[in-house]
Amino acid sequence: MNVNTDPKTRLLWYRIFPSPLGHILIAQSDRGIAAIEFLEPDKSLRASRLSRKPELELARGRDGQDIEGAYQDLLDYLHGRRRGFDWPLDLRWVRSEFHRSVLEATAAIPYGSVVSYAGLARLIGRPSAARPVAQALRWNPLPIVIPCHRVVGSSGALTGYAGNKVALKQRLLSLEGVPTVRAGKTGPLTIQTQAMYVRHPGERAYCLPTCPSVLPCGRATLLRIASRERAEEAGLAPCRICRPDLNPLPRAPCQAVFS
Repeated sequence: MNVNTDPKTRLLWYRIFPSPLGHILIAQSDRGIAAIEFLEPDKSLRASRLSRKPELELARGRDGQDIEGAYQDLLDYLHGRRRGFDWPLDLRWVRSEFHRSVLEATAAIPYGSVVSYAGLARLIGRPSAARPVAQALRWNPLPIVIPCHRVVGSSGALTGYAGNKVALKQRLLSLEGVPTVRAGKTGPLTIQTQAMYVRHPGERAYCLPTCPSVLPCGRATLLRIASRERAEEAGLAPCRICRPDLNPLPRAPCQAVFS
């Protein structure tokens, strides 16, 4: 993630595009992409948080700017043709250094993996700050690109996303192969923890969820990974104790989305 934090420039160009998620606003400065917002049900600039920032000057972007390329990259992601983004990002309006550290750690969560808010707090050296981490991600200016949909509750529950768009969070995770299930008829959506591989923080091996090395007291800090392919793409080796390479998990069905 190439991040610019220079406070000088105040002009943002924006465009609003249709997408499988509804209308999306993409804004850029002269330093990088600065914002992505889901605008449904309103499709105009007045629905954007940017319109309520008096320090910003907003102008409609021109054809051929980097905004169009970013839009095409987002469509490629939603159609399964892209797994990450290499755009320069402009995070000058992030609220604090703590907020920035949360966003940078979130940006490093691999495609097809999830971590809990408590696990993310531990990764940034603030193990007691799970709730502030969740609050910081409520103000993620770049959803999908900084993939806060990959952060879940310690129980695996899919808690708030982009306001109250938990169903959208589930669709994005399903796109990446992360299995989810609803707890009962009216319970919360959760990830299927027993259908995912796990990695301890700092380790270079991945394990079965039943591995003896996975202690109950440490489950909230685990990185959970949708498949062996995703684990090995991230450079992880199979655990020598539980041997997930010889005892692979059955693949949980994931709904096809974003056609």
